Amino acid sequence: MLLQRIKNYEIFRPKMDTIRERLHSIATLEEDISPVFPYLNTELGGWDYDQKNQVLLLKLAAGKWITLHAREIAIRGARDIEESHALLEWIKSQINDIYARRDQITPRYTSQAALKVINILKLLPLTNCKACGYPTCMAYATALREGEISLTDCPPLWEEQYREKRQKLQAYLESCGWRALDAA
Repeated sequence: MLLQRIKNYEIFRPKMDTIRERLHSIATLEEDISPVFPYLNTELGGWDYDQKNQVLLLKLAAGKWITLHAREIAIRGARDIEESHALLEWIKSQINDIYARRDQITPRYTSQAALKVINILKLLPLTNCKACGYPTCMAYATALREGEISLTDCPPLWEEQYREKRQKLQAYLESCGWRALDAA
């Protein structure tokens, strides 16, 4: 077990964000958890991973973020104290489970943040048809980068005339370590 003890856990409302009614928290750790970061990055689809400074940023649903440092876990966007504690317990269990299975996991040292919206946009059909639910292809490309939607949400991309673009886009996304919401 890599993470056994949390020294301190502070939950607070950010001073600059009093309207949104979200909580942030910081857990101070006794152990250095950075050896598990490349494996967490693979398994949990890390949003940004800075190997040099040992920081891993995980983007969860509904505006929640978990930032892992060698001896600290920061959670942003919990609705209440119970959710904050639940998120801490969840990431603690993920850290220990993934660390225990690390010999079965290929570590990933790149991050999803490496994806560039402009590079995604260049590989889309650029019809601005709104079939994906977004007003423009730029908005779709941004949502795709953020992991909010999948490639299958762009119907024109699956037309035969755009097969080459689709294949190039899939290759680009995979080269940056992007994890699709659904495989197509």
